[in-house]
Amino acid sequence: MNSPVFIIVIAAALLHSSWHAMIKQSPDRMVGLAGMNVVSAGLSLFALPFVSLPHGRVWPVLAGSVLLHNFYKIGLARLYAAGDLGQSFPLARGMSPLAATLLAMIFLGEVPSPAHLAGIVTICLGLLLLALDRTGRPRILVIVLAALVGLSVAAYSVVDGYGVRLKGDWVSFTIWLMVLDGGAYVLLSWRLVGNDLWPTLYRQRGRVLLSGALGVISFCVFLWALGQAPVGMVTALREVSVLFASLIGVIFLRERFSPSRLAGAALVSIGVGSLALL
Repeated sequence: MNSPVFIIVIAAALLHSSWHAMIKQSPDRMVGLAGMNVVSAGLSLFALPFVSLPHGRVWPVLAGSVLLHNFYKIGLARLYAAGDLGQSFPLARGMSPLAATLLAMIFLGEVPSPAHLAGIVTICLGLLLLALDRTGRPRILVIVLAALVGLSVAAYSVVDGYGVRLKGDWVSFTIWLMVLDGGAYVLLSWRLVGNDLWPTLYRQRGRVLLSGALGVISFCVFLWALGQAPVGMVTALREVSVLFASLIGVIFLRERFSPSRLAGAALVSIGVGSLALL
């Protein structure tokens, strides 16, 4: 992975962790995610006339990606309702890089070098260590939800990576995906929450606009990077956002910062450094 891609993905990871923290603080996580998707789908609609229409082979990929993204968001909302940010976020994301690497090997033919695989494994171990701190073992429900969220992240990462390359135009694929994915999730949230969704979003409009903007930027960078570098490496690097999430959780959400979190942060840093240098 070249230096510009590496630096941009790390910067996007900070934005990624920031919108996660904002959703975690939202009184209703599903509503918070719906607000973010209102912004992403709305902005993408304005850009839609300026991008090309996907050809026939891309539509099934978009449909599969929308299903996976919405499954991920529903699971994420449930996960954040069940556990604290510093534990639930790294637990979920710790599973995704290795799973994404395996899926990319099977479906995309991307075989990492031993050094890069070691870096990905180190990042995963660090993320899991961040989750298993002195706040206690996670509940079974948290573990199950984290596993589902992590696997869905791995699956949509591979599908999106394939879609970006199949389309050959990451901007068009990204815009269409955000329109379809965001619109589907907003409609689903509206059905589940009811008409109270809209006045609630209006009352939280500041949070909605900011989280939506952060989400759009971080997701656009992620899809761009999937077209520039192997899926497993990009997914692993994006999970440095867990380091930022841990700091946000400690500083702003008053969560503990235990020695276990510190050791996990060190492992993640070592893994990230190995991917950057090897």
